[in-house]
Amino acid sequence: MLVEALQNQNEVVAMTGDGVNDAPALKKADIGIAMGSGTAVAKSASDMVLADDNFASIVAAIAEGRAIYNNTKQFIRYMISSNIGEVVCIFVAAVLGTPDTLVPVQLLWVNLVTDGLPATAIGFNKQDTNVMMAKPRKVNEAVVSGWLFFRYLVIGGYVGLATIAGFIWWFVYYDAGPKLLYNELVNFDTCSTRETTYPCSIFANRHPSTVSMTVLVVVEIVIRPWSNPWLVWSIALTMLLHLLILYIEPLSILFSVVPLSWTEWKVVLYLSFPVGISILGS
Repeated sequence: MLVEALQNQNEVVAMTGDGVNDAPALKKADIGIAMGSGTAVAKSASDMVLADDNFASIVAAIAEGRAIYNNTKQFIRYMISSNIGEVVCIFVAAVLGTPDTLVPVQLLWVNLVTDGLPATAIGFNKQDTNVMMAKPRKVNEAVVSGWLFFRYLVIGGYVGLATIAGFIWWFVYYDAGPKLLYNELVNFDTCSTRETTYPCSIFANRHPSTVSMTVLVVVEIVIRPWSNPWLVWSIALTMLLHLLILYIEPLSILFSVVPLSWTEWKVVLYLSFPVGISILGS
């Protein structure tokens, strides 16, 4: 009756017990916890068994569960912003009619290495010292709230637009680039049918896609990492691996990239800077 009364008040109820008479309440509770020394009936009616019969272990388990939940939320938020950026990049390129901003092997690199390593390291975030001071979350609370989803949607949208901006910059504004008109860029597919002052092979140049790819890499690792050494190392390793594929020739050929000049790196950093400010301010 007590368990049911608390549940009627929208409380999450945990029940401990060790005997046959506790089985109905253990079954009814949201989380039934049987003692390790309890009866088989109590254990079968429970969701978990307290192997050491120490009630303090329940508190430790709750703290660990909260830490896992917090890390899961951070992982999902990170992946939302990064993946939305890639989708926006591809979608906007298709709408504008520009050449492919990123080739498949570059997208694979971004997803498996530059996304995967930092995202995995987030799972090793240490438990907050005050994790048990926070109020219990509501049962129906979303992992990502509406406002938070909107915020990361905006960040992801910016990431995608920044990636496209780096691509267009190389073709249209870069002094060492072809300095095309915007119309010439978006009508690249008709290059061979009209007179031009530039070779049509310019659209196969890997510099602009390398700039775009590097914007994605840099912007996605601009996270406040200092409380998690695993994240620090994963970001450092990600950046090292990216530099290797840019400047080691067999790898650069494999990933269809080229070394970037200092001017190109400055543009990458300028485009990544606003996201860094946004995340650091959160």
